[in-house]
Amino acid sequence: MTPAERWPAILLQLEPDTWKRAEDLAQALGVSERTVYRDVQAMVEAGVPLQGVPGKGYRVPEDYLLAPVTLTTDEAVMLILGSAYAAQNFDGRYRAAARSGQRKLDAVLPSEARERAFALQGSVHLVPPSAFGTPTEDGHLQRVRQALVEERSITAVVSPPGAPETQRTMNPYGLLQKGATWYVVGYDHERSRVAHLRLGDVDDITLTDQTFDRPDSYRTPPDGPDTNPTTKVRIIFASEVTPSVQVAPSLHVADREYTSDGRLLLTLEVDHELEVLPWLLSWGRHVRVLEPRALRKRLATEARRVADQYRDMPTLLD
Repeated sequence: MTPAERWPAILLQLEPDTWKRAEDLAQALGVSERTVYRDVQAMVEAGVPLQGVPGKGYRVPEDYLLAPVTLTTDEAVMLILGSAYAAQNFDGRYRAAARSGQRKLDAVLPSEARERAFALQGSVHLVPPSAFGTPTEDGHLQRVRQALVEERSITAVVSPPGAPETQRTMNPYGLLQKGATWYVVGYDHERSRVAHLRLGDVDDITLTDQTFDRPDSYRTPPDGPDTNPTTKVRIIFASEVTPSVQVAPSLHVADREYTSDGRLLLTLEVDHELEVLPWLLSWGRHVRVLEPRALRKRLATEARRVADQYRDMPTLLD
């Protein structure tokens, strides 16, 4: 367990009206008491208002915890998405707060809503508006993200360069970014197959009232994952796509290196393997998972399901 994982775990153990000894915290986290002392000292230095008394232990002050708040399922799912993004873009006390908040929400959400939140973390990329983008494109991204969350079909007016204007209706399954260009990946009603929609060619996007069920190959099973969550993922990209690899801000890159033959080896740190699954599927045969073994197995299973469901269909990068 890394310090980034231990800090939120410690916060989840502490309450205002109960003292928790370092011995108890160490046993709960599966680490040494020395590690607990070191982490607590680092948390205090980072601004976390922990209270400590020799012989009694640690606790958080009364005003550290807010009064109970009643949330709807949709509110909780949105907060989980936001906390995952914040955890990847802040350090110290704020990363710990984002992770502990996410875990508290995970614990009370129904399994179906929890799986929905995990799936959305991989398909709804949370990024600020680009300084080089346009208000039109930012508006398109907002509507597509809404359609992804609500599983609603979209109608797009498309004007590719040198081609006549057309109208396309899609069931969006995810967003894919290649360089500075965004694509919607989904089921194209007119073409009766999975296809890409380049946002740069879109003049207008409208959400319809028609809903759809995202295929099993693009979402996790309703009964949850069949393996324990994994935090480290090692993957390698083929040399021909290495220049195009863009990692979503919600995914933390722990290490990046290039092999002698031009392939890209990435080590990612994620809260759950489901966060990276849709992104890996979007790269098709151009990426290979090295570890963990459970993710290799899951990716192979999902790839077979995609092949069974969309026979003779192009890969997501064709």
